[in-house]
Amino acid sequence: MPPRRIREQQQDDDLPHPPPPPQMTPFERANVEMLAGITRILERQSESSGKPHEEDVAERFRKGDARSFPELQIR
Repeated sequence: MPPRRIREQQQDDDLPHPPPPPQMTPFERANVEMLAGITRILERQSESSGKPHEEDVAERFRKGDARSFPELQIR
């Protein structure tokens, strides 16, 4: 005998499945990859400084020194 299912679970099964997420355009995918790369860079830099990430980034932006973000230089 199969196990009895609870009423909520049966109702969930009756609902239509949501549509698949839309595919990203190459431009959107590039933006996501760029932001992920920037996040990794900032996390590595803040880990090496021993400061919390938010504190380190805020301090560097306050200084306004573009050289502290060499990975973000436009080529």
